[in-house]
Amino acid sequence: MNTAHSDPHFTRQRDHAHTPRFPFGEPADTPAEQFANWLPYSAYLAPEKIFVNRDSMGVMLELMPQSGADERMAEVLVSLYANCPPGTGIQFHLFGSPQVRTQLRHYANLRVEDEDQAEQAKQWGRPARNGNLFRKLARQRVGHLLQGAQKSLTAGFHYTIRDFRLMLSVAFPGDPEDLNKRDELMALRDSMSSTLRSASLPNRVCDAADLINWCALFTNPDRISQTDAPDLHYDDGRELRDQIVDFDTIQDPLDPAASQSSPRPCR
Repeated sequence: MNTAHSDPHFTRQRDHAHTPRFPFGEPADTPAEQFANWLPYSAYLAPEKIFVNRDSMGVMLELMPQSGADERMAEVLVSLYANCPPGTGIQFHLFGSPQVRTQLRHYANLRVEDEDQAEQAKQWGRPARNGNLFRKLARQRVGHLLQGAQKSLTAGFHYTIRDFRLMLSVAFPGDPEDLNKRDELMALRDSMSSTLRSASLPNRVCDAADLINWCALFTNPDRISQTDAPDLHYDDGRELRDQIVDFDTIQDPLDPAASQSSPRPCR
């Protein structure tokens, strides 16, 4: 026997079975004196890969950085704004990160291994350092490039090693409780992705972990000064903003006039 449920409460629970554990529109749990309270990111809808902000919804795409453009590319990119409803915000973020150790490690691991690598790994219980010429040369090159991420490799002009990444963020007006608005945002994201590919800009949809690690670069000074940092993982039981700023990151608001007369070190 089939039983139809007409209870609106049951319908809401069914539609939001995959939503975060805390409801939308609740006041921020983050204390006002913490810098994370100023960030707009609240929740993440994993099935749709949609971010819930303080007063809107959002999506983020990572693009391959592009240097220069011709008229055709410019004409194609204009259509990015064609289907956007009023109030939609679009931002491009290009940043050269000094965190290049992971990419250089992948480069070094492409070199041929020692023939007795398996026996050495069994002896030590972990992968052993290879001693062949190719691996030694790769390690020396990696060490040289890592130094170039912190200081210039040349004396005549500033030349440092950077990992350039380009992000496209879209702020979409609408209530995340409205399922139709969610569908509109996903359709807009798919349209933008197709437009970017038509302009020879490969792209991918970013998830919550991508947003957290991207914003953590700018809100935690210790991360931006290192060549490597541990990846942050998304916890669906906490708000996004609280996972971006590290607990040991201290923000000291200072009066610009006072700071010029008596400088203090940043912490």
